[in-house]
Amino acid sequence: MALVMSLDSEMKGKSTIFFPDIVKPDIMNFINENGESKKISKGELVPKSILLNNFIYLKSGLLFYIKRTNNYTKPKFVNVITPNRLTDYHLLLENNCTCCKSIKVARDSEIIIVDKSLIKNLIKNDIELFTRFMFDANYFTERQTALAIFLLTSSPEDKLIKFLFDILVALKTPFTSMWLTIDIKLTREEIADILHISVIKLDLMLGSLKKNGMLTKEKGIFSVNAALFTELSPCPLGREDAQGCKSNNMLKFKTKNMIEINNL
Repeated sequence: MALVMSLDSEMKGKSTIFFPDIVKPDIMNFINENGESKKISKGELVPKSILLNNFIYLKSGLLFYIKRTNNYTKPKFVNVITPNRLTDYHLLLENNCTCCKSIKVARDSEIIIVDKSLIKNLIKNDIELFTRFMFDANYFTERQTALAIFLLTSSPEDKLIKFLFDILVALKTPFTSMWLTIDIKLTREEIADILHISVIKLDLMLGSLKKNGMLTKEKGIFSVNAALFTELSPCPLGREDAQGCKSNNMLKFKTKNMIEINNL
């Protein structure tokens, strides 16, 4: 069975599911050239009009991307969006309903919004960049599906370990020390929402990790013992034949193949 700790930094990034990928340089250039910057305050919701018609890129701060379920007695699905990432590839080519999704500003943030019509026009003006958007959109969707399956089928303990690992990777933490610092402050309630569990269950798990010498907390900052991740699989679903989160189904979305498809 492949072990996640033995992977290089790039493969560690591919094995994460709690955080979207960092935006690629070519897309980043497009966003900077065509986007509009906005500063938004903690506690605000990004207006639906913006969510419906635009791509939203986080330049600085912290966002929670929230997806409502049909069961009002269960928690919502919450994604943490850290800087240099798009919040979603939802409705890439269509302007339809977004009633089940919202973006909450978790910390004072700066976003860049890009009109989706500009993305659509790339199919005529820059097919290679358009293909990159489509590739990343499909990869984003696949990882979101893997996350939903993982959250609904894994134990609370496995979810916590996987989240701690993913956040360390997202923060580009070098896995070279016994103790790894998670340099971001999240409340108990926020972590519980992200893991789709109760605050009480989270407190019990954190207490157990502290008791067993796997976790410390000082001034709101967690430090994790690297031994916690020793047997973590690269696959979020724990498959023994895992080669990372990107499945073989993604091969059909390779840039060259998509260009050929669009030229048929």
